[in-house]
Amino acid sequence: MLEALIPYIRPPEKLIADLPVIGPLKLQVFGPLVALGVILGYQRCLQFAKKRDMDEFVARDLMFYILITGFVISHWVSVLFYFPEDVARNPAVLLMIWNGLSSVGGFFGALVGFFWYLRKMKQPYLIWADMLVFGLLVGFTLGRLGCALVHDHPGAITDPSHPLAVGPWPGGEYRFDNGLLEFMYLVPIVLFVHFVFNWAKSAPGRIAGLVCLLYAPFRFALDFMREKDKTYLGLTTAHYATMVLLAIGVYLLFIRKPREADFAYARDSERIAKERAEAEKKAAAAAAAT
Repeated sequence: MLEALIPYIRPPEKLIADLPVIGPLKLQVFGPLVALGVILGYQRCLQFAKKRDMDEFVARDLMFYILITGFVISHWVSVLFYFPEDVARNPAVLLMIWNGLSSVGGFFGALVGFFWYLRKMKQPYLIWADMLVFGLLVGFTLGRLGCALVHDHPGAITDPSHPLAVGPWPGGEYRFDNGLLEFMYLVPIVLFVHFVFNWAKSAPGRIAGLVCLLYAPFRFALDFMREKDKTYLGLTTAHYATMVLLAIGVYLLFIRKPREADFAYARDSERIAKERAEAEKKAAAAAAAT
């Protein structure tokens, strides 16, 4: 029998502490890759904001809030919708943010922080959505590389002669690795968006729409290969979420037209000019007092 071209390799991990109630806390390759993805995505977001003259302070605060809500709700969706038996067995798993993340839950969680903060700051949504998608697409791709390395998204069993077969898995079978397949699909999307697509001049909402349109059909098909996921009317939570993403992509790319309000965002040049004017005013007042 032919062996898989892609071997199943389990990276080393280190037990940091075995905490009461929470359980074992381990250092795995997944964590550093996610951290690297967050750092690189954060920097690319700032690069986008600088190129489009978007207020840097608003950009930084927005990313802070969406990362917090994204990671927390990503974990909750993962355990509540995919592994409810784990929550029933140990409710403290809801606090183990590092132990299981859902990409769909992460998107939804990020949206909670996104709409809350921008509504508070009275900012238009689409240009900031483009910034986040532009940068966090890099972080998401590196996160999927982490998923591929720890094999936490086992796919359908396949023949070991298939060029994308991974194995043998601990049970002896050969499978597709959904994390690896998604990583391989995301890499060309990242390269296209960052180095081919004219992101510096695109209309607000175009980047977000493009990524939704490219990602949703692939993820919808991929989820039929997931193992042990809880389904609702035969479909996983991600299936329903990707239907929404596809509709958003079609709307932003082909239906919605740019509006004047889309460009009424806080600009870095205006903030800097205002700060400079205030500093000069204070300096003049201080000089007059002396």
